[in-house]
Amino acid sequence: MSDNVDDQEMSFAEGEAEAAAPAKAKGPGPGIARILMVVGIGLGAVIFIVTVVVITVGIVNKQGKPATTMVKSEEYQAATPIYQYVGTIGEIRTRTSDAEPSQVVVRIQIGLDETDKDSGVEISKRLPQIRDYLRNYFTLKSAEDLAPDQEAIIKDELKENLNHILSKPTIKEILFERLDVVKM
Repeated sequence: MSDNVDDQEMSFAEGEAEAAAPAKAKGPGPGIARILMVVGIGLGAVIFIVTVVVITVGIVNKQGKPATTMVKSEEYQAATPIYQYVGTIGEIRTRTSDAEPSQVVVRIQIGLDETDKDSGVEISKRLPQIRDYLRNYFTLKSAEDLAPDQEAIIKDELKENLNHILSKPTIKEILFERLDVVKM
């Protein structure tokens, strides 16, 4: 035998050509690899989306602070507070300080904090002082000072001055049941 390649004859039969093909690899097939690849891509996409959402929400909220601050004012208050009202003052009748005086008839309700029970008792005890102050207050005013467009100012002045009469400032609101200014 010689080592010469030319001497050897290479003849393949039909069955021999198929036998010479490489053997299939053992283990999981290409179907499982494709499923794992799709699951990996899906998991990566979910992680990416969650990360983007968390970062976006963090930027928008700026550590939980709202973008704009809401200022509450009395004009836009949802509901007015509930007060305990004292109306035992009765009706005050007097005249204005005008050259031609006008008659003033006033009936007032005093609003107190609902939880404060002592203030109602104190108002009852100081009723003569309160009535005298109210009579004097309206006597010193002119009819122009008691016009309807001045009502908010009158209420604020009354609330402030009546709180000075009491031992502690407990009056929260003044309401007019009646405020009539009639020329005589």
